[in-house]
Amino acid sequence: MKFGLFLFFLSFCFNVNAQTIDSIALNNLRDAVLELENSELMRSGSLAVSVKKVKDASHVFALNPERSLPSASTLKLVSTATALAVFGGDFKFQTFLEHDGVIRNDTLIGNLYIHGTGDPSLGSERFKGYPSGIELINRWTAAVKKKGIRYINGKIIADASFFDSETIASTWIWGDIGNYYGAGVSGLNFSENLYKIKFKPGADFGDPTTFLGIEPAIPYLTFTNQVTTGERGSGDQTIVYSSPLGNAAVLTGTIPTGSPVFSVKGSIPNPAEYVTYAMKTSLLNAAVGIGENDVPQPGTPVASANSKIILDKYDSPPLRDLCQQTNFWSINLYADAFFKQAGKRLAGKSAFDESAKAITAYWSGKNADLRGFYIKDGSGLSPSGSITTNSLTDILNVANKDASFNDFYKSIAILGVNGTVRNLGKGSKAAGNMHVKSGSIEGTRAYAGYVTSKSGSLLSFSIIAHKYMPGSNRVITDSLVKIMTLMAEL
Repeated sequence: MKFGLFLFFLSFCFNVNAQTIDSIALNNLRDAVLELENSELMRSGSLAVSVKKVKDASHVFALNPERSLPSASTLKLVSTATALAVFGGDFKFQTFLEHDGVIRNDTLIGNLYIHGTGDPSLGSERFKGYPSGIELINRWTAAVKKKGIRYINGKIIADASFFDSETIASTWIWGDIGNYYGAGVSGLNFSENLYKIKFKPGADFGDPTTFLGIEPAIPYLTFTNQVTTGERGSGDQTIVYSSPLGNAAVLTGTIPTGSPVFSVKGSIPNPAEYVTYAMKTSLLNAAVGIGENDVPQPGTPVASANSKIILDKYDSPPLRDLCQQTNFWSINLYADAFFKQAGKRLAGKSAFDESAKAITAYWSGKNADLRGFYIKDGSGLSPSGSITTNSLTDILNVANKDASFNDFYKSIAILGVNGTVRNLGKGSKAAGNMHVKSGSIEGTRAYAGYVTSKSGSLLSFSIIAHKYMPGSNRVITDSLVKIMTLMAEL
């Protein structure tokens, strides 16, 4: 008998005797899980499930709960829970426009700085009432002119040194890092570190496409276009190959025929370099002259002999709002920014490996069982990172005791209602009841979160299907959703 099933029978007996979980519903859940585990879909793969009562952390159901598997984006629950617990929902990232010189007549003798503190939402268009990237650049230009400055006898410096220079985890795959969802994390992020690439598809399948440029304009980036025309309705099948250490990109894959212009999104290799370029361009267009200009690499300390004077201070939306967007729409950039921010606060180091150690120690210190918890980033984008379903439900249970839990709970999308799970489980008892984070990387589907049982108990759950039959994404998703809806019947 498998160890996971042994745990199940122990928990089955306990919960039936306690008369808190419907035994028929528990049998139905067990049957559905075992049916999937023994199906051809999972013949060469692994299925792991953990369901616990939040109040006392007791097992309700478990199958292979200590098997360490890729988390996919369910890891964002750990990153957001950590950030909210460490910083609080009211926390706001700050970005400063500063100078380190003196103003004589209409000349700034010194350097102008845009100093970031890791805000992943700076210049994002997701938040109503907050400035876009263009609006921020215009705001900073206006702040310079308001001081009467018409010439800067120095440099424009985008200071990204708040975080280390490691913008992406070494374990991410090359096919991800040039695309928008693989954007690296900098001490100065901007407009979610992405740009749009525009193509004109060919008339027929297999025809070459025409590269029409990018938005915003970044003239120092170079592109080799190998994208061809796919079938009508085939969607975005492109891959952007680029490096965070260079400014060249190779565009591959296909876009569908049938539209005059088709856009895809890539990741800006060095957002600080782009901020320097955009700010310099805006100042010159506003008739503000500039002396010399060098662009520091991200993470490079920016030294100045003089104290800095703040010209503008920008506050991000509250952390609770950033976490909600992160979990609702699975934004890798935000999760990894929280990951680095937590690492810096907890251990004084923001590198991926150091942040992973600090976050693991944080939850272990709160008595979460983190055996098999081997994370590589905060987003789950790394295919070599792994967790156990037991460790994730333990963290979810511990998070429930934190003062920030209400913000955390509200940050998780509701099955059948909103976020990435808005179209799942509709018409079931789980819809509107189950708070779920979805996760998906190649060969892995995962879901985790909370559900309220029929008896009124709050349950935590985590489910991971790894290395299921290739080409069965839709079928495996339907099977996992069925299992989740049965959890709501408990």
